[in-house]
Amino acid sequence: MTEAKKEETKEETKEETKEATMVKDLNVDNSEITKEQLQNQLNYAQKIINVLQGKVNDLNGKMVQIEAQLLVANEDRENILKQLETVGITPKQ
Repeated sequence: MTEAKKEETKEETKEETKEATMVKDLNVDNSEITKEQLQNQLNYAQKIINVLQGKVNDLNGKMVQIEAQLLVANEDRENILKQLETVGITPKQ
């Protein structure tokens, strides 16, 4: 496991613990949420959004790379087909 993955796993565990604590705080019979509890929830939600945005950005980058590879592969395929035609070979499609 890479260091980045280990660190990510550690962060996720910390966040899960924090979430469990916040849920426990909300389940208290006191129906009022304190300003601190609300701020903690907002901070936690923002961290989730940041993590998700990072993952979306990573996946978008990977999709762009795959699309570029596909375009190059299709160009190569077309060039190979043209070369085959010049020697009289017509591949079945």
